[in-house]
Amino acid sequence: MFRNKILKEVLIALLVISTTFVLLASPVAAYDNVLPCDTNEDMILTKEEVSTAVCDYMLGNDISSLDDVGDASYIYSFWDGEPFTINDHYNNREVKLYRPIERIALASTPSVRIVASLNAADKIVGVYQNIIDDNGLIVTKAYPEIRNQPSIGSGSSPNAEAIVAVEPDVVFYSASSNAESLQGQTGIPVVALSATFGIGFDETNGANDVWQLAGNILGKEERAQHLIEYSQNKIRAISDVSSTMPAENVKDVYIATGGNNDVIKCAPTYYSLDIAGGNNLAEGLPSSWGSATVTKEQIVLWNPDVIFIRYYTIGQTLTKDTVNNDLDLALTNAVQTSSVYYIRGSSNGMDPAIAIADANRMAKHMYPDLFADLDLEAEGNSIYGEFYNEDGLYTQMLEDFGVFERWN
Repeated sequence: MFRNKILKEVLIALLVISTTFVLLASPVAAYDNVLPCDTNEDMILTKEEVSTAVCDYMLGNDISSLDDVGDASYIYSFWDGEPFTINDHYNNREVKLYRPIERIALASTPSVRIVASLNAADKIVGVYQNIIDDNGLIVTKAYPEIRNQPSIGSGSSPNAEAIVAVEPDVVFYSASSNAESLQGQTGIPVVALSATFGIGFDETNGANDVWQLAGNILGKEERAQHLIEYSQNKIRAISDVSSTMPAENVKDVYIATGGNNDVIKCAPTYYSLDIAGGNNLAEGLPSSWGSATVTKEQIVLWNPDVIFIRYYTIGQTLTKDTVNNDLDLALTNAVQTSSVYYIRGSSNGMDPAIAIADANRMAKHMYPDLFADLDLEAEGNSIYGEFYNEDGLYTQMLEDFGVFERWN
């Protein structure tokens, strides 16, 4: 009994040491799809295998490294001694993890928002080139060091060799069949995370699912649950007010997708508008990457009360002047009443922080009397700060873009 007590204390102490030492230790040479210290290679770590590894290390026997012993202790203590199996967002695809996650490669832009919001940005060791190039990402304003990480690819696909070179424990990728192909090329677990445009947080593969999945993988379950509850409270604070608007006074809205697109490109789903209580005139239209194409004749026929323009790229060509000076749209209610506004929006997937802040902005534009007391800038700073642990991010965004309305 005394011997077992000592072993337990050693295991716990070694686990604590290993989780702090890992930031200082050299990375492993390559990812192996085997459990560390699994001497009989049956994919199950037993107490005897872990205790033997601990004792060998403590006695100075050069059999297993501290990383291996620490990882084995973690797997035995928290994963019941077996590989950690998850189902990701590409057709419920199964992925097995053989090590606790200390090094992450991000092969898609949306994944950086998820990892950072879970307070795991310090684990990032490689990023997709788009993350480095996009100067409009809120998350890299909060964590500028992310843009200094090695690039692991650009264009239409990640670079398998570059990913292997940064030696991650896991790769986060978009929810596509390419995740399986990339895993085959690298031999490293690749997890497909959803970045679905516009859908509700609580829908299948929405933000809540993504936080929960990534939180389970990274050991950030409590933080994931906090983000879910925080978001629910913020969403409810808006929708509880906007839902009091009588049905006959609900605004008909057209959302132009912005960037360098023509005004005829629109968003058929936009969760921020759902929260804010507007009627999306393009709802239900077939879309590709969150965008549908209509005609100006259709926009005129819809006759929106409000036109929102996503302004997610500094210096984009689609502006309020584009809409207000368009003779084809001159007689729409939105243009006639000067109800053409910008919303921030996000590119390369949805940013949950922007989605909630945009809901506030849309609600204040559409229903100024209901939201007269809403301090949009203070609320935006609070939301961005909660997600990305940095003060003043919303104010910085307003100043960087220089086009958004600001209320006194």
